[in-house]
Amino acid sequence: MDKKSCVLVSIGAQTIMPPESKLNERNDATYCEQCKGYTVIFDMVSSEYVCSSCGCVANDKFFNNEHSSGYSGQSGFSDRSRTGMPESLAIHHKGLSTLIGMGDTDARGKALEPAQKLKMQRLRTWNNRSQLNDSISRNLEKALKFLNNFGEKLNLSQAVLESAAYIYRKAAIKKLAKGRSTLGLVGAALYAACRETATPKTISDVASVCNLSSKDVMSHYKLILRELSLQMPVLHGPDYVTLIANRLDLSEKTKREALKIFSEVQQNRISIGKNPRALAGAVIYLASQTCNEFLRQVEICQVADISTVSLRKRCKEIKTTLEV
Repeated sequence: MDKKSCVLVSIGAQTIMPPESKLNERNDATYCEQCKGYTVIFDMVSSEYVCSSCGCVANDKFFNNEHSSGYSGQSGFSDRSRTGMPESLAIHHKGLSTLIGMGDTDARGKALEPAQKLKMQRLRTWNNRSQLNDSISRNLEKALKFLNNFGEKLNLSQAVLESAAYIYRKAAIKKLAKGRSTLGLVGAALYAACRETATPKTISDVASVCNLSSKDVMSHYKLILRELSLQMPVLHGPDYVTLIANRLDLSEKTKREALKIFSEVQQNRISIGKNPRALAGAVIYLASQTCNEFLRQVEICQVADISTVSLRKRCKEIKTTLEV
């Protein structure tokens, strides 16, 4: 068999026979300068031309085939303008569904005929029905819209929303939403995600955004913890000190003094068995007195969601132990 008739060029998944006129040219993409043979193929993993006989990489040959991938432009793999939106758990179809546009025009921009418009509208209807063909999908579509809306009101990051969507999806798969409040489960998933990612949000913040009581959100939160076996990290006292101080719009000097007093409280083991919010409020009140910044006890109790009795008890214990 003739040597020239056996030469093949492998580009992607296609095998092309080179023209007879180019087999004798030394600048052909299939010709190797090292082993003097037509055995150069294209490696899709490294995007390079490699000789299949000697392994030599041809640096002077570039791959330029815009139809070989889903990317547009002349830059090959570098332009990713046609990849679409990223996959997200916060969307009920995870960003992978196919949507039929509402514009009743063809590819040339020409308006469709009335019969074709009716056909496209019917296709849109069946497309929506096929995506929401079970109760879990319908519940996810409704719940994740609430979740994204509440997350924007709480100024939560996308990572927290993804974590909350993952928790809610697990609860929906286990059919915990059946016969229960969707808003309550959404609020519980948001609070669980905030606890999991150490985001300083209280149960009252989530309940007020969801227009529910704190008791309702907490009952759903306990249900999620029990049924999904979630292990939530405990928020430390300095997190509450920073949260309450930021909401009270205190100065940086008072914040540093409060954190200093709280570290002394932890060293003297006063914080064992105490409500961290009450301790944080007491520390902030003592720090404001030290830094001559006027602050009422009622303001701290409203922000920290504690009673004035608890605040005064913690202040008395800290003063007695540390002699502040």
